Amino acid sequence: MRPDVGVIGGMGPDAAILFLHTLTGMTKVASDQDHLDVELLQHCSIPDRTAYILDHTQPNPVVPILDDVRELNRRQVQVIAIPCNTAHFFFDEISAASEAPVLNMIDLTAAHVAELVPPGSSVGVLGTRGTISSGLYQHALEAVGLHALNPSEAVQHDVDTLIFDQVKANQPLDRDLYMSVLERTMQAGAQIALIGCTELSVPEHAFAHDYASVDALDVLARATIVRAGGTLKL
Repeated sequence: MRPDVGVIGGMGPDAAILFLHTLTGMTKVASDQDHLDVELLQHCSIPDRTAYILDHTQPNPVVPILDDVRELNRRQVQVIAIPCNTAHFFFDEISAASEAPVLNMIDLTAAHVAELVPPGSSVGVLGTRGTISSGLYQHALEAVGLHALNPSEAVQHDVDTLIFDQVKANQPLDRDLYMSVLERTMQAGAQIALIGCTELSVPEHAFAHDYASVDALDVLARATIVRAGGTLKL
């Protein structure tokens, strides 16, 4: 049986599990058999993406990522999803190495945000220092007529705490800290917050709030369902 979807996980493990949960929850089904067949490669040993982007003397994560791409192609998946925003720094190399199409979460999310806000709007990008410093979302948002608003150093510090000290460290989530990050993003002039790290998707899914936001993990899940031939739950 040919799998519908290949997922390169482990970046981080909670994010990959949340992606699968979201993928399942967004699919319209009447039975187990209506769900997409998914092959998950959860190699948590993949080196840290931000560490390499900020310092190229660190281990290069693209090497094991490409190993996973080759394995998923060997299994003949129809489409590949990578629920890690920062890993899209290597997207061109990853896509070129794959026979199966690889979904670009960055471009998909930028296009979705452009459907929600007026042209020229400021979008508060929240993600790892690797994602922010690489300009992934800055370029993608500019291409659809939007302005990327990067976090202040104080906000980025708190984002790092949420990502690395809480989600990645398997520690309790600080709701007040997450709400403060969103509030300060809006106060800085953002019309909408872009949740551009799948570790931040964990508190985004855990805590209800009234701030305007788009979660890249949700965008990727919807696109994966459609591309793999599933039906979205309305």
